[in-house]
Amino acid sequence: MATTSALLLLLASFIAASLLIPAAAFAPPSWEQLRENPALSRPPPPVYENTLPSDVSPTLPILYRDARCVDVASETVWLAMECKNVEYLTVLVSKEEEAVPRIVWPDDGENNSADVVETDPVKLLEQIQARYPDTPPHFYPKLSSAVDAARCNILRLPGVMPRYSEPEFMSRAPYLFRDDGTRVLKASHCVSLEEVEEMQEEYYLGPYLCGRDVTAADMVWAPYLERYAVQLPLMFPTFKTCNPRSAYDEVNAWYSAMERLPAWACCVQGDARHWRKCLEEVIPLHNERAKSEEEKVTSLPPIPEKVGWWMRNNPNSEELWKQYAEARPWLADTPAGEVALHLSRNCEKLRAAATSNMGIAAEEADEALREVVQALLQPEVSEQASANAQQMALFLSETLEVPKDVGMVPALALGVMALSLQPQKDLVSTQ
Repeated sequence: MATTSALLLLLASFIAASLLIPAAAFAPPSWEQLRENPALSRPPPPVYENTLPSDVSPTLPILYRDARCVDVASETVWLAMECKNVEYLTVLVSKEEEAVPRIVWPDDGENNSADVVETDPVKLLEQIQARYPDTPPHFYPKLSSAVDAARCNILRLPGVMPRYSEPEFMSRAPYLFRDDGTRVLKASHCVSLEEVEEMQEEYYLGPYLCGRDVTAADMVWAPYLERYAVQLPLMFPTFKTCNPRSAYDEVNAWYSAMERLPAWACCVQGDARHWRKCLEEVIPLHNERAKSEEEKVTSLPPIPEKVGWWMRNNPNSEELWKQYAEARPWLADTPAGEVALHLSRNCEKLRAAATSNMGIAAEEADEALREVVQALLQPEVSEQASANAQQMALFLSETLEVPKDVGMVPALALGVMALSLQPQKDLVSTQ
């Protein structure tokens, strides 16, 4: 009887102790188990690096674009193809090694070499519209019998924005530095933004550059205005009039409209961290050729301490993703599922990076990565996340590049989840 009582006491102690063990102490599902989830059972995306594989039949248009997601011309054509919502293949190449952007059409025949294919983004938009005339949106809608608004506003870009900008910097930091080694003056920026405001007032029926619907004009202007919104306030941090999103209502309305465009918000849009890095790359180059010491850029405002400062909240994220993913079978059904899919497809590379940067063993990194994937697919388990998983989620949010690795909307889902795991639940920046 005493022996039985002792055994019962021992069993009770074991049960009590096991209840104190947090659920995250148990191993998360294996990769094989995780990949049984439909979100991780998608076909590979039609995106290739450097060249089209020999086993891929080029029966669809092929877009060759900048692999770093920095080239403005590539971004314009990429956005155009995404807006048309048509099937095409993508080959990511180095801008330094190949001419980009370019589109190889299936019926090009002998005219499909990089030497003869068109690379002017404005002409490529004309080609896209001619190939898909009945597929919305129409790039050049007839708003009146007298004015071709979209083409007109494309031509206005170099005249409205600051002139004599350094050509070498136009993809990374446009309209901030002049070709004579000087910086563009604050007054010039204010004049440009006021002119953009006036342009939008000409077409008052909607927030886009030509009114109600997105057109080729928005696609040409978007890469420049996107960088401008992030970089100009960094160059003039104390002047509200040098912040396109806070001092100009019509201009800010355009930015907000673009963030409601599925192709932009879910795929092409870059984040503040990406464009800050591009500006940081350009500053030393400008300083080397600066006309005087006064024209040099000695510093930028410090990087905010707030985690997630580089992202923007988008209240329409779930609906935008639903629209965007509907015709793209290689994408997950939800933004969080899309991040989980990316992590699954790239688990070996990410595990190695986490092992190196987080100071944990490869086995621990792999387990933490699986925890994060599980939490993205099953939010209810996130409360059980281990310390390593919490650290891994932040590491991934800070490491994945937007839009190179994932789009803004999926990145936002990861950021919100990562920050929700932290003791200080101060969520993503709305700046």
